[in-house]
Amino acid sequence: MPKKVLPDTYTFVIAAAVGLVLGTVLSYIFGSVVLPTKIPFEFTIGGLSSSLFIVDILVVALVGAVIFLGYVAAIVRDTNFPAKNPWLFMAETAVVAFVPASVIYIMSDFRGAPATDLNTNFLLLAAKFGIFHLLFQFSGVYTYFFS
Repeated sequence: MPKKVLPDTYTFVIAAAVGLVLGTVLSYIFGSVVLPTKIPFEFTIGGLSSSLFIVDILVVALVGAVIFLGYVAAIVRDTNFPAKNPWLFMAETAVVAFVPASVIYIMSDFRGAPATDLNTNFLLLAAKFGIFHLLFQFSGVYTYFFS
């Protein structure tokens, strides 16, 4: 008997519909009652404001993660799942890229971000999530965790 790769169609549709409805309701509730952010004070660390310092640390961490995973992916080259299931892997990559970026897009829209920033940031986030997904796959992380 062949092993099922995807869940039962009806179960998946019901779960997706419930998740979509609950996500929309919660996003509307939390987005409509948001209060303006007030930062009463800000620290300086080495001459930088604390918010800039945190952003710099995050950028360095992301760049370091991409370099490290790229190096490991170049060595390991785990292509078993993408070679066996190319359509499923493309769909998985699209979901991993666009779903989190869509959530952040909706949150930013509720908080009043300009439309031009929203569209640009959405595409950048989707690309970032997609690249990390590909790096995790080809470096063998998913094979290690999900086998």
